[in-house]
Amino acid sequence: LAGLGIVSSILFYQYQRYGMSLFVDRSSFDSSYSASEWHGILSNKTLLLIGGPHRGGTTVLWKALDAHPDISGLGTEPPAEDGSDDAVQKRKCGEGILIQDVYSRRGIGMEHMMKSNLAFQKRMMGLGKYALGKEDQVHLNESEARVTPQNMAKLLNRYNHYWNTSKSVLVEKSPPNALMSRFLQAIYNEGRTAEDGLQIRFLFMTRHPIANALAHQSILRDTYDVPFSTLMNNYVQVHRYLREDMPHLRNDPMLIKLEEFASNPKAQLEKIYRWLGVDGSSEIVKGVLEHRMQESIRDDPNSKYKEKWCRAADSNDRSWHAAIASKYQPLIDDLQLGYDITDGW
Repeated sequence: LAGLGIVSSILFYQYQRYGMSLFVDRSSFDSSYSASEWHGILSNKTLLLIGGPHRGGTTVLWKALDAHPDISGLGTEPPAEDGSDDAVQKRKCGEGILIQDVYSRRGIGMEHMMKSNLAFQKRMMGLGKYALGKEDQVHLNESEARVTPQNMAKLLNRYNHYWNTSKSVLVEKSPPNALMSRFLQAIYNEGRTAEDGLQIRFLFMTRHPIANALAHQSILRDTYDVPFSTLMNNYVQVHRYLREDMPHLRNDPMLIKLEEFASNPKAQLEKIYRWLGVDGSSEIVKGVLEHRMQESIRDDPNSKYKEKWCRAADSNDRSWHAAIASKYQPLIDDLQLGYDITDGW
């Protein structure tokens, strides 16, 4: 009975996170359009790909985008056909990487099921570690053999069930998009012509590295331990790959900070909506923030992690915190993210 209880709790966690479709063969929902047919479907639309570190705020960003009347985010369940406000409020964010089978998930989403698998825990896979795997396996680019029209259609046929393709902007949010943006840009451009009008855009969100590491610890505490240094190294590697790839991306890729987004979501959303070519008026933004999202955005999402970090520094030998700052502040500075991880944080 104890074993059954553990299995039940894991399944319930997975259902809460990924929705009912987790328990159904996803291929049964696939469309059957060809690559050329997808070129027509996506004509004059924008495909927005969101990425960044896990626990970095990409979910709340997805919610604010999905709540716009001209944007459809990939959710855990298909959107209501009428696009009603009630349907928007109830939708949960889905991550394309978890439902596709064109490229590796690198263990993401398997953490609870692998909590007793020591071999899995030792590998650089799963939350807080995956970016530290072999570069040719995690940092994908346009040279990948998987960049084919067939794989482009395979991805879109899988995602189609979870989008409202009548909207002008379609969003797919998976944090690891930050490590394979060049690959995704290439695969979605495969076989296209300039005349079809599709724009592929990238929006990345990041967060203070200490807050991000502590947020990882909070979600991993019921699975297995990942050393704080590993979480920090993973954060740095995610952003190294991101910084390396951004000059290769077209259509003016955008990188924003969770802290700036949360402190002034109205101004940030107006900027993002206009960048996407949809209505960014104050009336639309107000409707999203006050009605359609049905969720308030905390103005200081890092407050509990600041308190935890400072409390630990006060109760323990501060030399460990000083060592973290000494080791990682130069690395953070090299990434040009503008974050301070010294005592001033």
